[in-house]
Order: sequence, then structure tokens, then C-alpha cells
Amino acid sequence: MKTFKHWRRQQLVNTFGLKQKRQCDDLDNWLNSDEDILENTKRELIRLQEKLRRNILTWNEQEMTVKFISLIMDKINYDNALFGLFANRTLIGEIDGETVSGEVDMIIGSGEYGLKMPYFCLSQCKIGEDEDYDPLGELIIAMMTAQSISNQETMYGVYILERNWFFLTLKNRAYCVSDSYIASRESDIFTIFKILKELKRIVGKLAAEVV
Repeated sequence: MKTFKHWRRQQLVNTFGLKQKRQCDDLDNWLNSDEDILENTKRELIRLQEKLRRNILTWNEQEMTVKFISLIMDKINYDNALFGLFANRTLIGEIDGETVSGEVDMIIGSGEYGLKMPYFCLSQCKIGEDEDYDPLGELIIAMMTAQSISNQETMYGVYILERNWFFLTLKNRAYCVSDSYIASRESDIFTIFKILKELKRIVGKLAAEVV
């Protein structure tokens, strides 16, 4: 049984019939959110962005998570009665009769004492893509596994390569991926925050439907 990190996109195509689409309404609607950002939140995002610019080349993956990513996620506050933010949780599921499993850096899902129903997966890789590792493939198989657990038609996700954020939607066996949003670019840090804030509304709607 291969863990998530050992899956490649071509293997997902060969094994599960995965397809990439160039345009997905779910992704477009998510990315085009016009959420408001309070002025004090903007100032804090700029402060975090300056810290990222100073340290991006020296942080390891854990430091990136603790000192930047988790602080942005915390400002949105995904924890409530219906769902919460989980870190370093293992997902195990079955896709077309094949058992798949792996650890996900961050998951938004329901569950009072532990993860029960996943709706969103975040995967981070600081070293970037190379021939021996496919971070997009890792995220997609994690989203497919979450989909098999939750039975949600559409799953949401993001993977982060250094300062670059890529947002995804997976509907059935077809996915769309956004262009990169660069967290060190002033306008993009606000856009990233808006997208993550819109995610809270989307997950809230999904969670309310299964209560």
C-alpha cells in the first residue's frame, strides 16, 4: 500500500482514470470571492508577509508551518461546532477497491474529538517539485481519499511550494488547479486570505448539509 507521497499524477490517471480540466465552476467561484478584509487584519498580513520575505530561504517546512501558514489559518478561525482545523492527521480510504492512506499536513473537517468527515486538504512542500516527488499528485490522492470518506462530490485543497500557493477542486475524478498565488507579493497575500476565508463559508455549507 503506497502512501500519498509515493503517488504520481500519471499513476492516478492509469489507476483511477483521473482527468484534468482547464475550467471548473467550483474553483472559479471559490477563487473569485470578494470577501472583505479588516484594516487591522491587512496590517497583520503585511507583517507576516515581511517575515516570510526575510526567512523563506532559511525556514524548514515545520518553521514555515508554525511561523506563517498556521498564523494565517488561525486568523480565519476554522474551529466551531460543525468543523475544525486538524494537523498531521492520517487519512485511510478505499478507491476502486484499492486501499490508500497517508498523512495530510492540514485538514478541515468535522469531528468533536478527532477527524470524522474531511472537506479540505492542505499539503506543503518547501523543496519544490523534482523527478522524485510530485506534490500535486500527493495532494490529489489525499483529496480523493477524503472524497471516498466523506462522499462529497467536490473536494477542496491547496498545496504550497515555498511562497507559491496552488488551489484545487476535485469533482468526481476530474480536477482543476489554479495558477500560483505568490504569498510574498503584496496583492496576492490579500487574495490568498480572501480565498481561505471563502473556504470557511463553503465548508460551513457542506457541514450543515450532513448534520
